[in-house]
Amino acid sequence: MRKIHVILGFIVLFLATSNIALAQCANLLTEDYISDGQYYTTKINSDEVKNCEITFIKGNEYRLIVCPHKAEKIRMEIVDKEGHLIFDNKNYDYTNYWNFRIKSSVTCTIKLSLVDDVVKTDEIVLLVGLKK
Repeated sequence: MRKIHVILGFIVLFLATSNIALAQCANLLTEDYISDGQYYTTKINSDEVKNCEITFIKGNEYRLIVCPHKAEKIRMEIVDKEGHLIFDNKNYDYTNYWNFRIKSSVTCTIKLSLVDDVVKTDEIVLLVGLKK
């Protein structure tokens, strides 16, 4: 019985931290952008790179938003199927969002990693917004 309470406690804690990070991200979806209806969340350690594959559709304008729960900065790299770097927020002081327009449909991998050496593990939320 005690094991069940411990497991339930961890699940509640995980959902609570996800909701805090999600709320922070949602604030960056202004009246100009709407969510694509999904959010991607992952737990990440300082020695990991987490990948998320997303297809962007021709003609749309997007806002990618990445929000950590504890860390101040997250690295977000976007690469195409051939491995060409499209965007790296390292070049923009680790901004947590990027607006861009797609000229032709493309599937990309979004690579997320912790920058802050103090934070060893964190919960990260990635949102995709579409311009209205």
